[in-house]
Amino acid sequence: MGLFDVFVLPSVTEGLPLVVLEAMAVGCPVVAARVGGVPEAMEDGRTGRLVPAADPEALAQGVADALRDRAGTQTMAAAAAGRVRGLFSHEQMVRRTLAVYRQALAARGEDRLGVVFSQDGALE
Repeated sequence: MGLFDVFVLPSVTEGLPLVVLEAMAVGCPVVAARVGGVPEAMEDGRTGRLVPAADPEALAQGVADALRDRAGTQTMAAAAAGRVRGLFSHEQMVRRTLAVYRQALAARGEDRLGVVFSQDGALE
């Protein structure tokens, strides 16, 4: 993916597509449809280009814009890689998942999940 000029996700429905996070993580410019969890992953105009779903003209324009403005596209791709490292790292994903489990356990009146973190926040 790091060798792509641009990664395109024209989906009309998605959850949080890992393929978008993978492209962003390696600094590949992304043009994607604004569906599901894609806007959670990407900030339009800052970390990639979001276009309306099921709009081939907008998708084509987004790709053309990305290819035409190489410097701006590379700036967005670099920001996207930083966003993935900051918000979607394995550690962050584990922490957020554990938080959901802790909330569910608390709602049931339980207080322990049995997961241990070291001083630096890494899972042990």
